[in-house]
Amino acid sequence: MTERLDNFTDAAFAFAISLLVIGGARAPDNFDALVGALGDIPAFAFGFAVMAMFWLGHVRWRKARGEGDGLSLFLTLLLVFLTLVYVQPLRGMAAATGLWFTGQGQGFGGSLSGLFAVYGTGFVAMSLVMAGLWADTLRESGLTHAERCNSRGERGIWLIMAATGALSIIVSMTRFGLFAAMLYATLPMTIFWYTARHDWGEAKETA
Repeated sequence: MTERLDNFTDAAFAFAISLLVIGGARAPDNFDALVGALGDIPAFAFGFAVMAMFWLGHVRWRKARGEGDGLSLFLTLLLVFLTLVYVQPLRGMAAATGLWFTGQGQGFGGSLSGLFAVYGTGFVAMSLVMAGLWADTLRESGLTHAERCNSRGERGIWLIMAATGALSIIVSMTRFGLFAAMLYATLPMTIFWYTARHDWGEAKETA
């Protein structure tokens, strides 16, 4: 059951990434179209990185959790559902981000603050599911000190990401809404600070 569920999850992430493919579904039929499609590479790279982050988080969780139970099944299926929904605002966010940083690509037409709010909602939902999955590992009996600390640490990282997304949603609803996306740039710093201070249990495990 676990292997089939993981294959299903991997396929869902692969399908979501395929929806981010540069240039859309139609192959470029002239040089200008080719150049335009290549201009979408930064947007694709952004979307790919976000999807890969959630997929790798699930891979790490599965390695730590093992077989799992009914709650694990529910949370994984919920993650798959959110992934297939989240890919749409992610496409818009990726296009807007690619245009902002490189000046290349088609960008996003419409309310950017609205886009940030919708994107943030999906980001928070998926981060909370990942935090729930790591919290689920703590229900497993027989965990070593290092394994328990690692699960708590991973849960904390995803909660930080959820909190950042929630703050971004709040900012997007104010007159500073266009700056909401910049809050995600703080994640490397806050996560680095958290991981540096968290007890991952390695010292006690090796003592």
